[in-house]
Amino acid sequence: MLKVTVSGFVIWPVLAMLSVPVNALEPVPRAKPLETPNKQPFIEGVDLPQRKPNRDRERVETPIAPSAAPMKCNLTGATYSLLPDINGERSGDAGCGVEAPVRLTAIMYKEASVSFKNPVTVSCEFARVLTKWLQIDALPAAEQHFKAGVGVIGTGPGYQCRRRNNLPDGKLSEHALGKAVDISGFRMRDGSSVSVETDWGQETAQGLYLKAIHKSACERFTTVLSPEGDEFHKSHMHLDIGCHGKTCTYLICQ
Repeated sequence: MLKVTVSGFVIWPVLAMLSVPVNALEPVPRAKPLETPNKQPFIEGVDLPQRKPNRDRERVETPIAPSAAPMKCNLTGATYSLLPDINGERSGDAGCGVEAPVRLTAIMYKEASVSFKNPVTVSCEFARVLTKWLQIDALPAAEQHFKAGVGVIGTGPGYQCRRRNNLPDGKLSEHALGKAVDISGFRMRDGSSVSVETDWGQETAQGLYLKAIHKSACERFTTVLSPEGDEFHKSHMHLDIGCHGKTCTYLICQ
């Protein structure tokens, strides 16, 4: 390395005193942008990342299998018992069945018990509509037409795994889903009675009573079929809450 001597002093070149790494003189490569796995742009509100599950919440709210806890049914003003779900396959038709069925035995009205002649097995949903109709419409109407109130309500069993009108084929009856009941008559507390088969259409207290409760039933049920409807209902009044039409708003009142 060269050196310069001036008046006895040695002066080293400035470059010689600097220690510069060789690789520092090499060009620095450009930084490459990070690539996303799907190579799709992020749009707020459309492809937001998934939220992480709340582990504590998952532990607390563990779903319970439907068979482990039967659905509850709370009916006001009715005497009933809860039944296990009814599986239609046991009756030979998988389309039949009732979820959360109840066995109705009586309706409470003015602190008195009005019993069903035969216990009625129906869905909780239908039992609620039926109870409301009896308490608000049918039982009060009896007091307006007769001296004594209703003591017993004559009905069919409610649930029956069968087709409409008991035919061998065709659409399932609402009875097969626990959503229907047939009213055949009433027995008053004084021993008198009302029969749908014999009193329907008569200009008597019994006939006028049946006409009145038919009208009120059409305001609460989606289907009401009386003896005027067809030959299959000459002896009773059919009530159900089946779905009619795409929006389930179509009503049948005959």
